[in-house]
Amino acid sequence: MLPAEASSYWSDQQRLTASTLALVRRLWRRMQQGDLDETWFRIAGPMLIAVLQAQEEAARAAVDYVPAVLGATNIDAVPEGAVQTSALVGVAGDGRPVDSLLVGARVAAKNAVAAGQSRAQAVDAGGRWLNTAVSTLLSDTGRAAESVGIAARPGVGYVRMLNPPSCSRCVVLAGKYYRWNRGFRRHPGCDCRHIPARESMSDDLRVEPRRYFESLPQAAQESTFGVAGSQAIRDGADLGQVVNANRGTQTAQVFGRQLDITLEGVTRRGRAYRAMSEAGYVQRQGELRATGERYRSWRAPRLMPETIYRIADDRADALRMLRLYGYLD
Repeated sequence: MLPAEASSYWSDQQRLTASTLALVRRLWRRMQQGDLDETWFRIAGPMLIAVLQAQEEAARAAVDYVPAVLGATNIDAVPEGAVQTSALVGVAGDGRPVDSLLVGARVAAKNAVAAGQSRAQAVDAGGRWLNTAVSTLLSDTGRAAESVGIAARPGVGYVRMLNPPSCSRCVVLAGKYYRWNRGFRRHPGCDCRHIPARESMSDDLRVEPRRYFESLPQAAQESTFGVAGSQAIRDGADLGQVVNANRGTQTAQVFGRQLDITLEGVTRRGRAYRAMSEAGYVQRQGELRATGERYRSWRAPRLMPETIYRIADDRADALRMLRLYGYLD
Protein backbone atom coordinates (compact mmCIF):
# COMPACT_ATOMS: atom_id res chain seq x y z
CA MET A 1 0.00 0.00 0.00
CA LEU A 2 0.97 3.62 -0.41
CA PRO A 3 2.96 4.77 2.65
CA ALA A 4 0.85 6.79 5.08
CA GLU A 5 3.69 9.32 5.15
CA ALA A 6 3.11 10.06 1.46
CA SER A 7 -0.60 10.70 1.92
CA SER A 8 0.00 12.84 5.00
CA TYR A 9 2.67 14.87 3.24
CA TRP A 10 0.49 15.51 0.23
CA SER A 11 -2.42 16.59 2.47
CA ASP A 12 -0.15 19.03 4.31
CA GLN A 13 1.12 20.46 1.03
CA GLN A 14 -2.44 20.79 -0.24
CA ARG A 15 -3.43 22.74 2.87
CA LEU A 16 -0.38 24.98 2.50
CA THR A 17 -1.28 25.72 -1.11
CA ALA A 18 -4.91 26.40 -0.23
CA SER A 19 -4.05 28.83 2.58
CA THR A 20 -1.51 30.64 0.41
CA LEU A 21 -3.96 30.97 -2.46
CA ALA A 22 -6.60 32.33 -0.08
CA LEU A 23 -4.22 35.08 1.03
CA VAL A 24 -3.12 35.83 -2.52
CA ARG A 25 -6.75 36.08 -3.65
CA ARG A 26 -7.59 38.51 -0.84
CA LEU A 27 -4.75 40.75 -1.92
CA TRP A 28 -5.63 40.43 -5.59
CA ARG A 29 -9.24 41.51 -4.99
CA ARG A 30 -7.90 44.99 -4.25
CA MET A 31 -7.18 45.23 -7.98
CA GLN A 32 -10.90 45.84 -8.47
CA GLN A 33 -10.38 49.45 -7.34
CA GLY A 34 -8.06 52.20 -8.54
CA ASP A 35 -5.39 52.21 -11.23
CA LEU A 36 -4.17 48.71 -12.04
CA ASP A 37 -0.49 49.63 -11.87
CA GLU A 38 -0.75 51.68 -8.68
CA THR A 39 -2.82 49.03 -6.91
CA TRP A 40 -0.41 46.32 -8.00
CA PHE A 41 2.56 48.16 -6.53
CA ARG A 42 0.72 48.32 -3.19
CA ILE A 43 -0.07 44.61 -3.05
CA ALA A 44 3.01 43.17 -4.77
CA GLY A 45 5.24 43.31 -1.68
CA PRO A 46 2.88 41.56 0.77
CA MET A 47 1.99 39.01 -1.90
CA LEU A 48 5.64 38.22 -2.62
CA ILE A 49 6.42 37.78 1.09
CA ALA A 50 3.48 35.39 1.52
CA VAL A 51 4.50 33.30 -1.48
CA LEU A 52 8.18 33.14 -0.46
CA GLN A 53 7.21 32.01 3.03
CA ALA A 54 5.01 29.30 1.52
CA GLN A 55 7.86 28.22 -0.75
CA GLU A 56 10.16 27.85 2.25
CA GLU A 57 7.56 25.80 4.11
CA ALA A 58 6.92 23.59 1.07
CA ALA A 59 10.64 22.95 0.59
CA ARG A 60 11.26 22.13 4.26
CA ALA A 61 8.33 19.72 4.35
CA ALA A 62 9.63 18.00 1.21
CA VAL A 63 13.08 17.59 2.74
CA ASP A 64 11.56 15.78 5.73
CA TYR A 65 9.21 13.76 3.53
CA VAL A 66 11.85 11.86 1.56
CA PRO A 67 13.54 10.09 4.51
CA ALA A 68 10.15 9.54 6.18
CA VAL A 69 8.85 7.55 3.20
CA LEU A 70 12.11 5.65 2.78
CA GLY A 71 12.03 4.70 6.46
CA ALA A 72 8.41 3.58 6.21
CA THR A 73 9.28 1.33 3.25
CA ASN A 74 12.41 -0.06 4.94
CA ILE A 75 14.82 1.51 2.48
CA ASP A 76 18.14 2.42 4.06
CA ALA A 77 19.75 5.15 1.99
CA VAL A 78 22.15 7.57 3.66
CA PRO A 79 22.18 10.98 1.93
CA GLU A 80 25.48 12.27 0.60
CA GLY A 81 24.57 15.86 1.42
CA ALA A 82 21.84 17.99 2.98
CA VAL A 83 19.27 19.76 0.81
CA GLN A 84 19.60 23.54 1.02
CA THR A 85 16.04 24.83 0.91
CA SER A 86 17.17 28.44 0.61
CA ALA A 87 18.43 27.67 -2.89
CA LEU A 88 14.88 26.79 -3.96
CA VAL A 89 13.12 29.85 -2.53
CA GLY A 90 12.63 32.95 -4.65
CA VAL A 91 12.84 31.17 -7.98
CA ALA A 92 10.13 29.51 -10.08
CA GLY A 93 10.42 26.12 -11.74
CA ASP A 94 11.36 27.67 -15.08
CA GLY A 95 14.20 29.69 -13.55
CA ARG A 96 12.62 33.14 -13.35
CA PRO A 97 12.49 35.13 -10.07
CA VAL A 98 9.19 34.76 -8.21
CA ASP A 99 8.48 38.50 -8.31
CA SER A 100 8.78 38.36 -12.10
CA LEU A 101 6.38 35.41 -12.16
CA LEU A 102 3.74 37.14 -10.02
CA VAL A 103 3.71 40.29 -12.13
CA GLY A 104 2.28 38.14 -14.90
CA ALA A 105 -1.11 38.48 -13.21
CA ARG A 106 -1.05 42.25 -13.67
CA VAL A 107 0.01 41.76 -17.29
CA ALA A 108 -2.87 39.32 -17.85
CA ALA A 109 -5.36 41.82 -16.41
CA LYS A 110 -4.03 44.70 -18.49
CA ASN A 111 -4.06 42.57 -21.64
CA ALA A 112 -7.70 41.74 -20.95
CA VAL A 113 -8.54 45.44 -20.62
CA ALA A 114 -6.70 46.15 -23.86
CA ALA A 115 -8.77 43.43 -25.53
CA GLY A 116 -11.96 45.25 -24.56
CA GLN A 117 -13.00 43.30 -21.47
CA SER A 118 -14.57 45.03 -18.48
CA ARG A 119 -12.58 45.81 -15.34
CA ALA A 120 -14.26 42.95 -13.49
CA GLN A 121 -13.53 40.50 -16.31
CA ALA A 122 -9.92 41.65 -16.49
CA VAL A 123 -9.40 41.21 -12.75
CA ASP A 124 -10.96 37.74 -12.96
CA ALA A 125 -8.60 36.84 -15.82
CA GLY A 126 -5.58 38.00 -13.84
CA GLY A 127 -6.82 36.14 -10.78
CA ARG A 128 -7.14 32.89 -12.69
CA TRP A 129 -3.64 33.33 -14.06
CA LEU A 130 -2.31 34.04 -10.57
CA ASN A 131 -4.07 31.03 -9.07
CA THR A 132 -2.47 28.66 -11.58
CA ALA A 133 0.94 30.32 -11.30
CA VAL A 134 1.11 30.18 -7.49
CA SER A 135 -0.23 26.63 -7.18
CA THR A 136 2.22 25.42 -9.84
CA LEU A 137 5.06 27.32 -8.16
CA LEU A 138 4.48 25.67 -4.77
CA SER A 139 4.15 22.23 -6.35
CA ASP A 140 7.37 22.81 -8.30
CA THR A 141 9.19 23.94 -5.15
CA GLY A 142 8.17 20.82 -3.27
CA ARG A 143 9.03 18.58 -6.21
CA ALA A 144 12.43 20.23 -6.64
CA ALA A 145 13.27 19.63 -2.97
CA GLU A 146 12.04 16.05 -3.28
CA SER A 147 14.19 15.49 -6.36
CA VAL A 148 17.35 16.81 -4.72
CA GLY A 149 16.70 14.66 -1.65
CA ILE A 150 16.26 11.63 -3.90
CA ALA A 151 19.37 12.36 -5.98
CA ALA A 152 21.42 12.71 -2.79
CA ARG A 153 20.67 9.08 -1.84
CA PRO A 154 22.42 6.32 -3.81
CA GLY A 155 20.17 3.81 -5.50
CA VAL A 156 16.96 5.76 -4.89
CA GLY A 157 14.55 6.83 -7.63
CA TYR A 158 10.86 7.62 -7.55
CA VAL A 159 7.38 6.51 -8.52
CA ARG A 160 4.92 9.14 -9.71
CA MET A 161 1.90 9.53 -7.41
CA LEU A 162 -1.40 10.83 -8.72
CA ASN A 163 -3.53 13.30 -6.81
CA PRO A 164 -7.06 12.47 -8.02
CA PRO A 165 -8.84 13.80 -9.92
CA SER A 166 -6.04 13.55 -12.48
CA CYS A 167 -5.86 14.33 -16.17
CA SER A 168 -5.14 11.68 -18.79
CA ARG A 169 -1.60 12.97 -19.35
CA CYS A 170 -0.69 12.37 -15.71
CA VAL A 171 -2.49 9.02 -15.44
CA VAL A 172 -0.36 7.36 -18.12
CA LEU A 173 2.85 8.60 -16.47
CA ALA A 174 1.95 7.18 -13.05
CA GLY A 175 2.95 3.85 -11.58
CA LYS A 176 6.34 3.62 -13.27
CA TYR A 177 9.72 3.64 -11.58
CA TYR A 178 11.94 6.53 -12.65
CA ARG A 179 15.63 6.89 -11.95
CA TRP A 180 16.83 9.85 -9.88
CA ASN A 181 17.79 11.84 -12.99
CA ARG A 182 14.51 11.50 -14.90
CA GLY A 183 12.84 14.90 -15.08
CA PHE A 184 9.35 15.14 -13.58
CA ARG A 185 7.00 15.87 -16.47
CA ARG A 186 4.07 18.10 -15.59
CA HIS A 187 1.66 20.69 -16.94
CA PRO A 188 0.48 24.00 -15.46
CA GLY A 189 -1.49 23.25 -12.30
CA CYS A 190 -0.20 19.67 -12.05
CA ASP A 191 0.08 18.47 -8.45
CA CYS A 192 1.43 14.93 -8.92
CA ARG A 193 4.35 14.09 -6.62
CA HIS A 194 7.38 11.82 -6.21
CA ILE A 195 7.26 8.72 -4.03
CA PRO A 196 10.91 7.88 -3.19
CA ALA A 197 11.43 4.21 -3.97
CA ARG A 198 13.73 1.52 -5.26
CA GLU A 199 11.11 -0.40 -7.20
CA SER A 200 7.73 0.25 -8.75
CA MET A 201 4.81 0.47 -6.34
CA SER A 202 1.68 -0.53 -8.23
CA ASP A 203 -0.71 -1.71 -5.54
CA ASP A 204 -2.43 1.63 -4.97
CA LEU A 205 -4.83 3.34 -7.36
CA ARG A 206 -2.93 6.61 -7.05
CA VAL A 207 0.08 5.09 -8.79
CA GLU A 208 -1.51 2.41 -11.02
CA PRO A 209 -3.04 3.89 -14.18
CA ARG A 210 -5.53 1.16 -15.11
CA ARG A 211 -6.82 0.78 -11.56
CA TYR A 212 -7.33 4.53 -11.45
CA PHE A 213 -9.22 4.43 -14.75
CA GLU A 214 -11.41 1.56 -13.57
CA SER A 215 -12.18 3.40 -10.31
CA LEU A 216 -13.86 6.21 -12.26
CA PRO A 217 -17.53 6.21 -13.25
CA GLN A 218 -18.10 6.12 -16.99
CA ALA A 219 -18.89 9.84 -17.18
CA ALA A 220 -15.60 10.70 -15.47
CA GLN A 221 -13.72 8.28 -17.73
CA GLU A 222 -15.11 9.98 -20.80
CA SER A 223 -14.46 13.44 -19.42
CA THR A 224 -10.82 12.55 -18.77
CA PHE A 225 -9.98 10.31 -21.73
CA GLY A 226 -12.68 11.19 -24.26
CA VAL A 227 -15.62 9.02 -25.31
CA ALA A 228 -13.75 7.03 -27.94
CA GLY A 229 -10.59 6.80 -25.87
CA SER A 230 -12.49 5.53 -22.84
CA GLN A 231 -14.26 2.88 -24.90
CA ALA A 232 -10.94 1.78 -26.36
CA ILE A 233 -9.44 1.43 -22.89
CA ARG A 234 -12.47 -0.53 -21.66
CA ASP A 235 -12.03 -2.77 -24.70
CA GLY A 236 -8.47 -3.51 -23.61
CA ALA A 237 -6.40 -0.85 -25.36
CA ASP A 238 -3.21 0.28 -23.65
CA LEU A 239 -3.61 3.62 -21.88
CA GLY A 240 -0.24 4.78 -23.12
CA GLN A 241 -1.31 4.16 -26.72
CA VAL A 242 -4.58 6.02 -26.24
CA VAL A 243 -3.01 9.05 -24.57
CA ASN A 244 -0.01 10.96 -25.87
CA ALA A 245 1.75 11.33 -22.54
CA ASN A 246 4.27 13.89 -23.73
CA ARG A 247 1.76 16.33 -25.19
CA GLY A 248 1.26 19.25 -22.85
CA THR A 249 3.75 18.12 -20.22
CA GLN A 250 7.28 19.39 -19.70
CA THR A 251 10.00 19.18 -17.11
CA ALA A 252 10.03 22.15 -14.79
CA GLN A 253 12.78 24.34 -16.20
CA VAL A 254 11.38 24.45 -19.70
CA PHE A 255 7.79 25.12 -18.62
CA GLY A 256 6.60 28.33 -20.23
CA ARG A 257 9.84 29.26 -21.95
CA GLN A 258 13.18 27.75 -22.93
CA LEU A 259 15.48 28.53 -20.01
CA ASP A 260 18.59 26.74 -18.84
CA ILE A 261 19.64 29.07 -16.03
CA THR A 262 18.41 31.26 -13.24
CA LEU A 263 20.13 34.35 -11.91
CA GLU A 264 18.18 34.14 -8.65
CA GLY A 265 20.12 33.43 -5.47
CA VAL A 266 23.59 33.99 -6.86
CA THR A 267 24.48 37.55 -5.87
CA ARG A 268 27.86 38.13 -4.25
CA ARG A 269 26.45 37.47 -0.77
CA GLY A 270 24.72 34.25 -1.74
CA ARG A 271 25.83 30.74 -0.84
CA ALA A 272 25.61 29.58 -4.46
CA TYR A 273 27.77 32.51 -5.58
CA ARG A 274 30.49 31.57 -3.08
CA ALA A 275 30.48 27.95 -4.17
CA MET A 276 30.58 28.95 -7.83
CA SER A 277 33.37 31.46 -7.19
CA GLU A 278 35.48 28.85 -5.42
CA ALA A 279 35.03 26.57 -8.42
CA GLY A 280 36.08 29.33 -10.80
CA TYR A 281 32.69 29.45 -12.49
CA VAL A 282 32.02 33.14 -11.91
CA GLN A 283 35.38 34.01 -13.45
CA ARG A 284 34.51 32.00 -16.53
CA GLN A 285 31.16 33.76 -16.60
CA GLY A 286 33.12 36.98 -16.96
CA GLU A 287 34.46 35.64 -20.23
CA LEU A 288 30.85 35.33 -21.42
CA ARG A 289 30.37 38.97 -20.48
CA ALA A 290 33.26 39.90 -22.75
CA THR A 291 31.49 38.24 -25.69
CA GLY A 292 28.42 40.41 -25.31
CA GLU A 293 26.38 38.72 -22.57
CA ARG A 294 25.41 41.15 -19.79
CA TYR A 295 24.89 40.16 -16.16
CA ARG A 296 23.99 42.97 -13.78
CA SER A 297 26.03 43.19 -10.56
CA TRP A 298 28.19 40.30 -11.70
CA ARG A 299 25.51 37.75 -11.09
CA ALA A 300 26.40 34.28 -12.30
CA PRO A 301 23.81 32.06 -14.02
CA ARG A 302 22.68 29.09 -11.92
CA LEU A 303 21.30 25.86 -13.35
CA MET A 304 18.05 24.53 -11.93
CA PRO A 305 17.96 20.93 -10.56
CA GLU A 306 16.00 19.57 -13.55
CA THR A 307 18.64 20.83 -15.96
CA ILE A 308 21.46 19.45 -13.82
CA TYR A 309 19.93 15.97 -13.98
CA ARG A 310 19.56 16.25 -17.73
CA ILE A 311 23.14 17.25 -18.50
CA ALA A 312 25.09 15.41 -15.79
CA ASP A 313 27.40 12.65 -17.02
CA ASP A 314 26.50 10.44 -14.06
CA ARG A 315 25.23 10.65 -10.49
CA ALA A 316 28.59 11.81 -9.11
CA ASP A 317 28.63 14.62 -11.65
CA ALA A 318 25.06 15.56 -10.70
CA LEU A 319 25.94 15.71 -7.00
CA ARG A 320 28.95 17.87 -7.84
CA MET A 321 26.75 20.34 -9.71
CA LEU A 322 24.04 20.29 -7.04
CA ARG A 323 26.72 21.37 -4.57
CA LEU A 324 28.19 23.86 -7.01
CA TYR A 325 24.85 25.61 -7.43
CA GLY A 326 23.97 25.57 -3.75
CA TYR A 327 21.29 22.85 -3.62
CA LEU A 328 23.35 20.47 -1.46
CA ASP A 329 25.89 21.24 1.23
